[in-house]
Amino acid sequence: MGPSRATGILPRMDQKNVFAVALGLAGTPWKVVDISFDKELKRLDITLDYPPGSLFPHPSTGRPSPTYDSSERSWRHLNFFQFECYVKAHIPRVDGGPGAGVHQVAVPWSRPQSGFTLLMESMLLVLAQSGMTVAEAARVIGEHPQRVWNVLLHHVDRAHGRMDLEKVRVVSVDEVCRKRGHNYLTIVSEPKQEGRPTRVLLAVEGRDSKALKEFADHLRRQGVSPEQIQTICSDMSPAYIKGISEEFGGAMLVFDYFHVVQLVSHALDEVRRRERRAFPDELKKVRWALLKGEDKLTEAERETRRRVCRGKLQTGKAFNHLDALRELMREPDAAVAEKELKWWCGWVSRSRIPEMVKVSRTIRKHWDGIIAYLKTRANNGAAEALNGIIQTVKRKSRGFRTVRYFTAMIYLVASHLEFDLPDPLPSTHTKSH
Repeated sequence: MGPSRATGILPRMDQKNVFAVALGLAGTPWKVVDISFDKELKRLDITLDYPPGSLFPHPSTGRPSPTYDSSERSWRHLNFFQFECYVKAHIPRVDGGPGAGVHQVAVPWSRPQSGFTLLMESMLLVLAQSGMTVAEAARVIGEHPQRVWNVLLHHVDRAHGRMDLEKVRVVSVDEVCRKRGHNYLTIVSEPKQEGRPTRVLLAVEGRDSKALKEFADHLRRQGVSPEQIQTICSDMSPAYIKGISEEFGGAMLVFDYFHVVQLVSHALDEVRRRERRAFPDELKKVRWALLKGEDKLTEAERETRRRVCRGKLQTGKAFNHLDALRELMREPDAAVAEKELKWWCGWVSRSRIPEMVKVSRTIRKHWDGIIAYLKTRANNGAAEALNGIIQTVKRKSRGFRTVRYFTAMIYLVASHLEFDLPDPLPSTHTKSH
């Protein structure tokens, strides 16, 4: 019978059938046999059962098998309005006959060894991805944080192990601080490519050459050869360079604009600090006037920059070196940019500014990687953006107890994982006019 033409109201459906549909019990022996509400506990219990003589697939053989015995279980489900909701059932064990043994069957609404339904676990992932910390998500649902962590770790590990890496050709290697002191994670990410979003591929404790070996091993475990990686963007860390040469010898190593300019910016700041001890009045409050981009300066800072550059201090000359480098690194013609970079290195080498002479030597030492940037324009911009997202997660959580928890959250918010779970928030889409 269709909806009433007069009211448009669907025929009444038995409440047990409503919950059976919501739990996805269609096509299974399971039925909703009781629904009870405890007003004092503010709790709804949905009891499931199966008809006598029902057969269930044996976990080992898949053959329909008779029930051997059963044990009672309960699972936390999505809240029903503002009330906690639980699913209860006697879960059977089935006898598969000689050689197969007696095993407990799988149920369609939950995974083995979990105290939550699949919809509830899916909701926990949604809450964690939305910006809540695990502690906040646990408070929202009224559960212990460790139970929430157990769910997140299971599904994140599973989804991360299924990531499709077949088409990955370009990666970025960067580091993120885990906590105070020399505690870092190496983040290997893929910039936006061929319709795939920017995503974290692997997070590894430490920032040495072993991190690149772990990434190569991770690719092999996924059935992908490290030889398919064609371009790697990195900073000038000797450890990363060593790891890339050992594990990805056929890849093009690129030192991008940001890291090259940052190298010279740090040298400029060292010159300023050295000279400020001898000329405190001339170099008072000039740091940000020298290090900021032109578009971010106030008028007062522009005047300060002009004053320093017109003076005879080495700080002004070092700033001119930085400004010239920024300009030539933006040159679209790679051949012209390479020629100008050679001239720039000679100019800086003759400056007699120790910090800048050292930078010139460093750039010559890493020449091939810098020229690779001028030719490809591959950069770590996407990796820096991911770093910002990761730092936000770390600050909100006020740190993580273990590296595993931190990496799980990184994958959850920055790897675009695909989970094989039902959608806890079904929505409809309408066109706007």
